[in-house]
Amino acid sequence: MDLLRLFNDIAGSHKERVLKLLEDLGVSRELLARRRLWELSAGTKKAFTTALALSSSAKHVVLDEPFEQLDPARKVRLIEELKAFSGIVVMNTHETWILEALPDWDVHLAFDGCLYGPISAEKIGKAKIVEGKADKALLSVETPKGHFSLVEGGEGETLTELLTLDRVYELLSNVSMRKLVGRGVK
Repeated sequence: MDLLRLFNDIAGSHKERVLKLLEDLGVSRELLARRRLWELSAGTKKAFTTALALSSSAKHVVLDEPFEQLDPARKVRLIEELKAFSGIVVMNTHETWILEALPDWDVHLAFDGCLYGPISAEKIGKAKIVEGKADKALLSVETPKGHFSLVEGGEGETLTELLTLDRVYELLSNVSMRKLVGRGVK
């Protein structure tokens, strides 16, 4: 609670709004009153820092894996908060279901230190992943493990079917990638 008051003084957050959002994310006032930040679980810490950021007066917020450790109901609540946020949110996540939840957002993908994009979440969420470099690809990525493209239509799995971007690397490392994704142009 002391940290909450400090953040309120420094960043102009709204204490009651933070507490309401924390409650929605499963973190009670009573828990915060009894524990110090380092005594909280990883998921509770994540919810705490996310609520602080979204409840501040900041015009820009950076969130790192905000959906980690949240159950589905709390993920839905957090999506509602993200949609309602009036500033710019920069978010890092490996979860691909968010593409369908926030279709109006612009997405950048990072692979092996290279940034690709922007592309609309709606487009990339429906795109199919294919092996190789495809003509008219929405996005083509070369990694040490292989080359793949995201294309509209055709064969292959969508990123949302893969559930997490980590699966892309698993597929690229797997000899049977051709069985799991469509064939692009090599």
